[in-house]
Amino acid sequence: MRVILILIISILSIFASDLSTLYKLYEKQEYDKGCDYGFKHYSTNRDNEKFLTLYGLSCLETNNIDRVATSMISLNKTKSSRENASYFATILLQKNLLRQAILDKKSLSYLTLPKTNFTISKIFNLFVKKEYRLIDGVYRLESGDNSYSVYIKDGYMIIDVFNSDRFIKRYRYR
Repeated sequence: MRVILILIISILSIFASDLSTLYKLYEKQEYDKGCDYGFKHYSTNRDNEKFLTLYGLSCLETNNIDRVATSMISLNKTKSSRENASYFATILLQKNLLRQAILDKKSLSYLTLPKTNFTISKIFNLFVKKEYRLIDGVYRLESGDNSYSVYIKDGYMIIDVFNSDRFIKRYRYR
């Protein structure tokens, strides 16, 4: 009996440790490390919705947005988990539709999807409203102090983010 109790405590501390480590990475805004950590420890935490949510949020902030699909599937036990899964699905769909619009010259103006504060969502909504300029294969979009350049290079969709004409970040999606 004592051996089983020690085993259970050990297993619980492993799960708590993974969540704690992921939370610390997220808190320090080390999203690349958090996304990689979540990916590495996914199989032992696939039933831990807090872990899956942090994993998904970390991946959204990186170039690994497709990884949110993995965590999204398992987020279904609570109301907030289902909301997070829908949030991830919305952003993933917006990324894929935006890529299709650029590659296939397909209009998005007929679509209505939920809005989020995530970068791809902002760009998607500007694209739907046709609030862009196309210059030499690069879509230029503006929203307040932020501007974005969106283009395809070497099979990747590239999003460059600028604030007051100062480069801030580059997203590179398959």
